[in-house]
Amino acid sequence: MSKKNRRYGRSEREQNTRAQAGSLQPADEPFETGRAPVPERPAPKKFNAPLWAGIIVVIAVVAVLGFNMFSSKDHLTVDSLNKPAVAALDGGSEVYPANSAFAFTENAKFGYLPAPTLSELGDGTIVAADPKSAPKAMELKEDLASLDRDSFLGQDITPPRKNTAPGEPITWDQMVDEMAGATVLMPLVESPEVATPVLQKIAEADIADSTIVRTDDAEVAKAASDAEVAVMFTGDPTASATESLSSSGYTMIAVDAATAAQWTGSDLKVWATGVKDEKQLKELADAGIYGALSTNPYSIQPSEVKSN
Repeated sequence: MSKKNRRYGRSEREQNTRAQAGSLQPADEPFETGRAPVPERPAPKKFNAPLWAGIIVVIAVVAVLGFNMFSSKDHLTVDSLNKPAVAALDGGSEVYPANSAFAFTENAKFGYLPAPTLSELGDGTIVAADPKSAPKAMELKEDLASLDRDSFLGQDITPPRKNTAPGEPITWDQMVDEMAGATVLMPLVESPEVATPVLQKIAEADIADSTIVRTDDAEVAKAASDAEVAVMFTGDPTASATESLSSSGYTMIAVDAATAAQWTGSDLKVWATGVKDEKQLKELADAGIYGALSTNPYSIQPSEVKSN
């Protein structure tokens, strides 16, 4: 035995035997290392893009149909009003800050029709604000024309009752965007300059059938009538014959509660002002009036919606 073989303790015969045994081991037999074999990774599932795309399209179509179906039911129009309808003048200025965003939201919530007074600011923005009373309610040193949109919206409106929060102003565009179709809007428009942008917004929002323009201006009445918007005469009813008002585009008239029943035989839908209480409103409704306008709508037609 050579020195090399003695060093490792193996004979040439032993080495040959081990080599022959190693050559007989199958080539595909795993080499044992003491570790568990790594499991094979499952083949990734194929993503069926056309199928999912089809499902998404179906869901989208159903959603659109559902939205259209429900929104059409929620679209309140002048013709669908329950009689007698009750409008809240300036949002119900005896109860809420006049012409405030909160007042109009509460009007719609409790079933009263928001009836804002619309004015124009110095930058041309149309807002819900009475030019006569708003400067005092907002504690302005000048009139509304001194304000632009941002400065107007930064004002507070003094509340009519003690221990109640002041109100936030609102523009006509904001009012339409937030309330279109959910109620019937009854803006008071006293000049053609204000009427033009007001009617443009009504047309853009497609709420001609959900709006009643109140005015005593013949030019405003004609413009609103041409836009297929209902028009209410707010001037002196004794100064004009109903036939003349009808030919001028008016379809409604506001008259004092004391004489409202006398007007119900005309072609104009009659709205009573100055109604005292729920009993008087019922009597006028029995006589055929269409609705009533009040600074405190709760006092003449208690809401069926209960607040917390």
